[in-house]
Amino acid sequence: MQPIPEKIHKPSNQSFYYKIVEEPFFSAPWHAHSEIEIFLVLDGEGTRYVGDGIGHFGSGDLAIIGSNTPHIWSSGDNYHESTNTKLSKGICIQFNKLFLGRQFTELPELTLINEFLLKSKRGIKFFGQTRSILHEKLIQLPEHLGMKRLILFLEILEIMSTTKEYDFLSSPNYSSINIKTEDLERIEKIYQFVLKNYNTNIQIEEVAKLINLSPQSFCRYFKSRTNKVFSTFLNEVRIGHACALLIENKYNVAQICYETGFNHLSNFNRQFKKIKGLTPSQFQNEYRSGVSINKE
Repeated sequence: MQPIPEKIHKPSNQSFYYKIVEEPFFSAPWHAHSEIEIFLVLDGEGTRYVGDGIGHFGSGDLAIIGSNTPHIWSSGDNYHESTNTKLSKGICIQFNKLFLGRQFTELPELTLINEFLLKSKRGIKFFGQTRSILHEKLIQLPEHLGMKRLILFLEILEIMSTTKEYDFLSSPNYSSINIKTEDLERIEKIYQFVLKNYNTNIQIEEVAKLINLSPQSFCRYFKSRTNKVFSTFLNEVRIGHACALLIENKYNVAQICYETGFNHLSNFNRQFKKIKGLTPSQFQNEYRSGVSINKE
């Protein structure tokens, strides 16, 4: 999907942008910016969209998103209800890859970090002990000023660039799409429609009508901008919401099947395993047992 370009306003007295996000639900639209972003979810759950990848996120989720890679953290449906009393909270850090200046960045000691930041264009999430260590250091950043703050941030990047406890969030073939202004309104309409109606029987014809295209033209248009067919995208959105419901554990698998827009349990199980690499029951059991679920 074509992202909305975003301009980051970094404080003049800091080499990187640091913000605590706290709101009823994460509300940023599908967007992209030239700055690299680190996002740690302190509280909240929902579906994460990075490049062409879709996956569930929960409290403790930690990811780094490379320059100009489109992304969004979309809070679960329960966070949008008028009766919701919970807050979605996270730490957001954004920085330019040359934030230390070109000469410093080109030092041989920063080779691994530079290579890692290039990899982050696919989006990367961390797990295991590495995630725990990074979590603590990210929380500590506001406690420091000046060089101590900068050194701690470099230490965070060093840990990220040397660990093996990470997974990519987008496919190996993913590459950022050049943003075309004329596409922004069209793609945003499609995106918002799917988010609001994923649990209904969505037809290609009604989605195509949103942007005044025939079904055939819509299919070509959508694939040219997302590298996937619309039905695949829709299934990924539905499975992302199914993961959230499985973790919430208020419904059984059959109920979740119909709650997320699937008409047949067998198809739901097949699509779930295709996308997540596990059956719904296996996913739920591994989450309960604390096993890291790394496949996106």
